[in-house]
Amino acid sequence: MAKDTMKCGSFQAFSSCSQNREKAEEFGNTLFIMELKSAFTADLRELSEYPNEEEELITPGVCFSVKKVEFNRKTNKHVIYLEVFQNSW
Repeated sequence: MAKDTMKCGSFQAFSSCSQNREKAEEFGNTLFIMELKSAFTADLRELSEYPNEEEELITPGVCFSVKKVEFNRKTNKHVIYLEVFQNSW
């Protein structure tokens, strides 16, 4: 998918994310950096026990295309750049 930017995948369930990169890097070994083309997220800060995580939910069915994939040897993390959009089918 990374080589063909016309292909897209989709989130099939609610997906948690954060606007706070530093906080997001505390979890797992893969970081997705998303460029949102439209607003289809729910901001959970007002409802969260941890508002400093700046958590948002991406709704199911939202599509994405992979723009770039990198591996950071310094942090030992994969960094995947996505363009996220609502499918118009």
